[in-house]
Amino acid sequence: MSSGLSINTLRGVACLLLVGYHVIGDSSSSGLRLPDEHLASQLNDWLALVRMPLFSFLSGIVYARRPLTGAITPFAIGKTRRLLLPMLIVGTGFALLQNLTDGTNNEGDYNWWLLHTVPVAHYWFLEALFILFIATAVLERLGWLSTPRSFWTIWLLAAALHCWGRLPVYFGLNGAAYLAPFFLLGVAAQRFGLHLAGPRWTPALLLSVIGGLILLWALIDAPTDNQPGLQRLVVSVCLCLLLLRLQPESRWLAWVGTWSFGIYLFHPVFTAGARMLLKSVQVQEVGVLLTAGLLAGLAGSIALTAMLRRMPYGHWALGEKPSRRPTTRTDAAAAAP
Repeated sequence: MSSGLSINTLRGVACLLLVGYHVIGDSSSSGLRLPDEHLASQLNDWLALVRMPLFSFLSGIVYARRPLTGAITPFAIGKTRRLLLPMLIVGTGFALLQNLTDGTNNEGDYNWWLLHTVPVAHYWFLEALFILFIATAVLERLGWLSTPRSFWTIWLLAAALHCWGRLPVYFGLNGAAYLAPFFLLGVAAQRFGLHLAGPRWTPALLLSVIGGLILLWALIDAPTDNQPGLQRLVVSVCLCLLLLRLQPESRWLAWVGTWSFGIYLFHPVFTAGARMLLKSVQVQEVGVLLTAGLLAGLAGSIALTAMLRRMPYGHWALGEKPSRRPTTRTDAAAAAP
């Protein structure tokens, strides 16, 4: 299977794509508020084909490295702590910050009675991923993911749900349907060694990506996040598998990738702060705003994550277990090198 360096490199790539997405914005009324025909806006739309699919694909790979082997209940409790607790703490804080801060996108645009029932901003991914983990755990216990034949039957059903299912937005159900084929593809990549396929698969995947992009362009059908469709699914699947086959390795991207969860949680606060600060001093150059937003989103998130790990109860916001610290002189002496 791909090395840890390669997987973390791809995590770093996914982080760059996600932070860049929120810097640019998903429409002319968010982010840098660029017109829809601007090159950066169009590129942002097309990168939807790889952005969240790659995050989900990598999550599937990581799950398959340590799959469910025991009871579902402890597994579900662990995922609740890891995903839903940060969603509640950080997501609620984010919604309040947007409501109280002038100049943010969609300021106050929340139904507070349905907060998190209707997912908050990009935190929908955490709810959707929780659903996928639990559904996968149930399928594991039923033995439906243990053989290639049964696994790919489940995958085809997930692909059909992705393309043609219409689930409600509540609790991230529609997001789970969108991400399911990519998460399961990651599980299959680890479990069945998809990266070990013959060398002819690399050019075949590349040609499939190029052909799919040309088809989408010919249909004047630029993709958007969470927008299902068979052509988009084929291109996204091929992109994920192609990246896995290429096994890119970059130490600085891999380092960024090790902070991916904190970056996912916190980056919009820092990208918005950088944008508002620069615009307040009349900086309007798109390149400057984009670069500053990317750097602020990454560096600010990493710094905040590191700080929370040192704070009492800060681990709750990160969904992590508390770090064990020596409590007596005897313990401290035993812990010393």
